Amino acid sequence: MKRKWLSMLVMVMLVSMFLAACGNNSNTGSSGAEGDPSASSGSSNGDKVTIRLATWAGEGESKELQEILDRLNEQSDTYEIVQESNPSEYDTRIITQLSGDSGPDLIWLNAQRAAQFAAQGILLDITDYLTDSDHPAAQTDDYYEASLQPFTRDERLYGLPWIQQPVMLYVNKAKFDEAGLNYPDESWTWNEFVAAAERLTIDANGNHAGEEGFDESQVHQWGFTLNGWPPVQMFIWQNGGEVILEDFSESPIDTPEAVEAVKFYADLIQSPVTPSQQIIRDRGFDQMFRDGQVAMFMGGAADNLDSTIDHVEAFMVPAGPKDIKATFADVLGMAVNVKTKHPEEAVQALLDLTDAIHHWKIMPPRQSLSDLSTLQEMHPEKAHSLEAIIASMEFAKPYRYFENYPEWDNVFWTQLMDPIINGGEDPETLIPNVKPLLDETLQP
Repeated sequence: MKRKWLSMLVMVMLVSMFLAACGNNSNTGSSGAEGDPSASSGSSNGDKVTIRLATWAGEGESKELQEILDRLNEQSDTYEIVQESNPSEYDTRIITQLSGDSGPDLIWLNAQRAAQFAAQGILLDITDYLTDSDHPAAQTDDYYEASLQPFTRDERLYGLPWIQQPVMLYVNKAKFDEAGLNYPDESWTWNEFVAAAERLTIDANGNHAGEEGFDESQVHQWGFTLNGWPPVQMFIWQNGGEVILEDFSESPIDTPEAVEAVKFYADLIQSPVTPSQQIIRDRGFDQMFRDGQVAMFMGGAADNLDSTIDHVEAFMVPAGPKDIKATFADVLGMAVNVKTKHPEEAVQALLDLTDAIHHWKIMPPRQSLSDLSTLQEMHPEKAHSLEAIIASMEFAKPYRYFENYPEWDNVFWTQLMDPIINGGEDPETLIPNVKPLLDETLQP
């Protein structure tokens, strides 16, 4: 009788343990990471829910990010963010994941994907969450307006930017000193830029571009370089033109302003002040600047060219002929998967991590973090470039993204820019044929 009673007691205990285990996993989602059920977006860590974060971070960036996540996870009572980095084929993987129910809760997105995914209903509408929050990262009036554009659809927000880096003009000041040139300033337009590039282009005999006896087949230092980067759109804006109208009704690349800018870009590529595309491919685009073979380079504000190369500083890009200032802003951000099992915790994680990245990356897209003293404290290694970077934020803007932007961009590159850059074709001949194709991609 005693043995039977003990058996029954053991059975009751086993059942209780089973029920307790089920209770502890009651938030578990229907599917998770392949081969690892604990990695699903519905899994729990004690009283915390697991929030899966998809990123493209490489080894070094991933390590720095993990230090931030460890700190946030320790501070949070509600979530545990798990990083899932996939720098190679990120787009392909994330699209596959989001098509099912096992995708991550938080997603790193470039501006193009943000606009596309918001239109397709893939991202969670976080507008009301932000309105009800006093979190610093939730105060949308603190953001530069341009940085929110890719995440906005029908006046609703579907994500937050964590960086808005304007394109800057990186200058090797030692090369300028050798050439007796003044450093770039706010008065620079295309004319001053080209004149400096010619002076900084030197052949094997010490002759400068434009001088008698200059041998463009024997150049050992170029004034500038471009290979499709920086984007031609930036030069079109500087000349008062546009590539997509605000109402998305047309791609006005055939206006005099746009044609002149594309022609200027094409002339730069063909001129002796820039290396040929073959030389760029052989020696490396930014590597030629790092090696001192190129005197001026346009790159993002987050690039380390001014902190890892002696005598290099970032300046504002030149204005157009009519003194119009414009530069391209590369906007990256983060959004919540609309299928997340834990929207409130995911939004909280989004806000905390967004704010943390604002204090990590440059430039933060928030005006309250963009004063000189704050940035000098956060980024002392770029102190000499910060004033120009801050000033550039005022006229930096991203492309005008929309749901079908990838198709528009494919036409723009394959039918217009690639023939100009790699084929040496005349923009004035190409543009009339390409414009109708671009306009067609804008049709609903």
